[in-house]
Amino acid sequence: MTDIDYGAERFWEDVSVGDELPGFSRSLDWTEMVLQVSGSQDWNLVHHDSDFAKDSGMPGIFYNTGWTTGMLGRVLTDWAGRSGWVEKLSFQMRGMNSAGAKVRAHARVTAKRMEDSRALVDLDIFLENDQVGVTTPGKATVRLATRTTGSTDG
Repeated sequence: MTDIDYGAERFWEDVSVGDELPGFSRSLDWTEMVLQVSGSQDWNLVHHDSDFAKDSGMPGIFYNTGWTTGMLGRVLTDWAGRSGWVEKLSFQMRGMNSAGAKVRAHARVTAKRMEDSRALVDLDIFLENDQVGVTTPGKATVRLATRTTGSTDG
């Protein structure tokens, strides 16, 4: 669990470059894998058939792109607060997240700016596990509420 207050508002004025987002961790077990495959309905055998995945050159079954997007998106939306808005998210899948790993999703503020009356925060975002390190680096831009307007509408 994290110390996030999901009813809280995050204001652009309170964010500083270098801030670390708390993020969260998940232990990837077989139940988690079954939930991921059945929830996404991604029936590609590399996500649920260990022998097929190994025959395809993979070390084993691994979590899919939708799951990865969800993990990274959750870091942003948990942090942004009820009025925050994810404007942009991009990432590169450079390593596998597989059953048996402990995965951590987190981010760091790299810049903040006002653009067309929008209070924007740029972030480096990461998914890493205890087996291979950073598997998924990315970038994101989040629009936050401001204290002067109380909303993300500018």
